[in-house]
Amino acid sequence: MSIFQTVEFYVIVAFIAAAVVGACAVPSRKGAVRTFFYSGVLSNPAGPSNPTSQAGIVCIVSDMGKLEIYRFGLEGIHDDGAYSLAVKISGFDVIIEERLTAGSTLFPEMTRAYAEIDCLGAERYHFQYISEYTSRKAAFSLNIRPGNRIERRLEV
Repeated sequence: MSIFQTVEFYVIVAFIAAAVVGACAVPSRKGAVRTFFYSGVLSNPAGPSNPTSQAGIVCIVSDMGKLEIYRFGLEGIHDDGAYSLAVKISGFDVIIEERLTAGSTLFPEMTRAYAEIDCLGAERYHFQYISEYTSRKAAFSLNIRPGNRIERRLEV
């Protein structure tokens, strides 16, 4: 019983406690960031109706488990322009970067866009949707299960 009263015992216990606290504080490794690119379609009437006239997105998980993204409130984008997405996945964090090309003013203006993402598994993800062209973004969490839906306005 005299071992519990020695200085060496308490030094060893303090060292073990510090090692346990240090091991708990190490952040989990997410792994490498995977990047996927998807082209979208510009339109006017396609997809679900926009609840407001403001810029926003509606994300719907299809029966096949794909994430359908409907983008509303586009301005200055014409029929010969382009809409595409760069999807960066790190663990359960997803950054969707919207890429827009305005096109020529000789063509009609498009106010909506649509893209379909098929690189996500049936998990709960934390999303960040960023549009550098309009300097707007939105953040949300969504469980990738058929029928799930979320609507977000894109804020400045």
